[in-house]
Amino acid sequence: MPPPTYAFYHWQTELSVPDSLLKAHHADRLYIKVFDVSWENGRARPSAILQARDTVPVEAVPVVFLTNEVFQHPLGSLAEDVTELLTHSFPYPFTELQLDSDWTADTREAYFNFLEELRERLPGKVISCTVRLHQYRDRSVQGVPPVDRAVLMAYNTGDLGSWETENSIVDTSVINSYVEGQPTYPLPLDLAVAAYDWAAVYRYGKLAYLINEPELVSLSDTARFTQLAPLRYRVRQSTYYGGIFLYAGDLVRQEVVTRPMAERLIHSLWPRVASTGSKYVIIYRINSRQWASPLPPF
Repeated sequence: MPPPTYAFYHWQTELSVPDSLLKAHHADRLYIKVFDVSWENGRARPSAILQARDTVPVEAVPVVFLTNEVFQHPLGSLAEDVTELLTHSFPYPFTELQLDSDWTADTREAYFNFLEELRERLPGKVISCTVRLHQYRDRSVQGVPPVDRAVLMAYNTGDLGSWETENSIVDTSVINSYVEGQPTYPLPLDLAVAAYDWAAVYRYGKLAYLINEPELVSLSDTARFTQLAPLRYRVRQSTYYGGIFLYAGDLVRQEVVTRPMAERLIHSLWPRVASTGSKYVIIYRINSRQWASPLPPF
């Protein structure tokens, strides 16, 4: 299997493209989330619409994220609405549209019908979609989407809601349990891996906040935080952290996936999941501080 070409996800609402990073990784494609669609007040509603004021020096691929709840209701004109909003919100020429949704066996028919309608409304465009690990393994139940190509999402694999989870971003044992022994996926399959860090805050046993790329020095302040274990802390004195007011007793867990960790995962997974037509390893996300240095050759 040929080595992959690198690409990146851009997931922020305001478009910011670091040209030097794209060049350093020889990336020729940027997957840009254009908007989210969720079910609110009895209808599918868009949010987090892209503010595109920057140029994109590589091929731009729009991505639309839709919650699974959307497909638990009658879709009405959803495909038409998505196409229309995409036209108004994405100012770059594109040859491919990617859909991101964690469909289930119960919603597969509605989601697959939506994908088919999009293909009819966007003739000549490549339609791709994300595939979660459970969808990859349980394809006999969850189905294979009617698209031109797919991308396997090898991150967000742990239980974020549980304080006991070691690292919800990447758990290689969980990933291996879904991938090991599986037949080749029947679509050209790209691979998505993550490299970023955040702090998960728990209050009264429940996830309360996620703080993206927080300032780390504060956690060593023993007047405010008590270290319980590596990357785990209890708030000793109520304080602001990452712009969020934390109360005494709150628990904080750092979760980190570094570039070397992501690279090891790529080398492990690509030979096992790539299929005929596979091409890209897509890194989530382009503005992460974990991608400050170039990747070595594959």
